[in-house]
Amino acid sequence: MEFIFDLNNIQTIANNFISLFDKYKIIAFSGELGAGKTTLINAICKQLGVNESVTSPTYSIIQEYYSDSIIIYHMDLYRIKSIEEAIEAGIEDCLQSKNLCLVEWPEKAMSLFPGETVYASLKTVSNSVRKLIVQLPQ
Repeated sequence: MEFIFDLNNIQTIANNFISLFDKYKIIAFSGELGAGKTTLINAICKQLGVNESVTSPTYSIIQEYYSDSIIIYHMDLYRIKSIEEAIEAGIEDCLQSKNLCLVEWPEKAMSLFPGETVYASLKTVSNSVRKLIVQLPQ
């Protein structure tokens, strides 16, 4: 699946994207710095009913958010240096929790991700336009 979007229609893209969560609980977002991973995750969380501010967990590694019906783990593995560090940070526990996991920079700990992970890649098309390529598990 591919989506082209900008900030004006990001909520629509987020709303379309959350239909996957009935079947898949782990979504791994990749893309260069500034591609919009956190911005898209923020929009997804808002669509799911998260009322608190959604920010990048670059330094905390894991942020936990609550909506009326689900727990959402937002993880940013950018600063992770090894699989051991990811495990110590609690990444593996979150991925095995059956809660929704939205993960930035998954390539830092790929071996921890189960086969049912959805991979979403963000590409910069222009200053305000992004392409989202979603790859569902086989």
